Amino acid sequence: MQFSKEQILFIKLCKGLVQICDRINRGEPAYLVDASQPFPKPLYEAFQELSLKWILRDGKMRHPSILCMIEAARDKVEAVEPEFIECVDFPDEPLIENMTRPSEECEAWASKYAINLERDQNQSYIPRLIQEIERLSLPYSTYPLFRKFIAENQFPSDFDLTRFGSDNPNIRPVQELVRQAYREAPPQSVSMPLCKTCGGYLDCAARDIEDCCEPLDRRVDRVPTEDTVICLIRPSFLELRLARILEEMGLQVELWPDLDKADLRVKFPTGEVWALDAKDWGSATLLAIELNQDTIPDLGQSQSFFVVPDYRWQKLAYQAAFESRYKNDISVLSESELIKRARGYLNER
Repeated sequence: MQFSKEQILFIKLCKGLVQICDRINRGEPAYLVDASQPFPKPLYEAFQELSLKWILRDGKMRHPSILCMIEAARDKVEAVEPEFIECVDFPDEPLIENMTRPSEECEAWASKYAINLERDQNQSYIPRLIQEIERLSLPYSTYPLFRKFIAENQFPSDFDLTRFGSDNPNIRPVQELVRQAYREAPPQSVSMPLCKTCGGYLDCAARDIEDCCEPLDRRVDRVPTEDTVICLIRPSFLELRLARILEEMGLQVELWPDLDKADLRVKFPTGEVWALDAKDWGSATLLAIELNQDTIPDLGQSQSFFVVPDYRWQKLAYQAAFESRYKNDISVLSESELIKRARGYLNER
């Protein structure tokens, strides 16, 4: 059967999206780090052809957002016939970006202007928050509730902040501290750019990076504070991801237990407790130096682990640089290794 150009274009689009859905259905990450091709080859080729059609039509360059389509695929991962993706034989190409790290363009720009991408959202409020929780005898659960809101709301509106307080009575005595993590959005907030590759907020100067940014698709009332990184990696993203996966495995997970003594306290059905501290640092050397002096306090755990995101640990140079300097007794695992070890422990019991 001979396919027309339009049919081949459609097949490429479908094949690429099906490959992504298939990975998600298998519980695998939709994106793999440091592969040579940013997207599955059929999807990449299809979008190139679509871009060319738009240019020929109206003379304007368009950049369709593949990531938006992938996020849509993540929301709907209904089972598909495995034979469908064999309709046309294209070589498989994995994805590289997982929207939890800065893109290479962002890193290059940050390096040029001596900006540190490793600083999370402004956390100057944390010491005072802990003090206020203890002074007011608020439940310790107030702390993770507070941290989780900030982690999940990069650009909250005034309505979001007000509703957060009204829905959570324990937050009200310390609600003003939430606002310390944000500043008022400037009048031009409607055009503040967001990196298409990594999903991070960029200062207007970052528009010098060709094709890296696009305007926010909606007006925001607040943006991160002045002392936040220019390209913002969503804070606590690794902790939230680990918590979600471990809870789906049937484990009890507590985020930032006992006012942040660790990032996660994980309890198995047998009563076994693990304490985890998530570490997402760009410099393996600095991370090793930091962790050599670090510890995880007693939370009743039988095992403690430092956890590094996969996208960093999969870089052999990063891993080698870290291991050559790390002297602490606490085991350091990638997030995949941690999940595998937890599953193994469950299966043994």
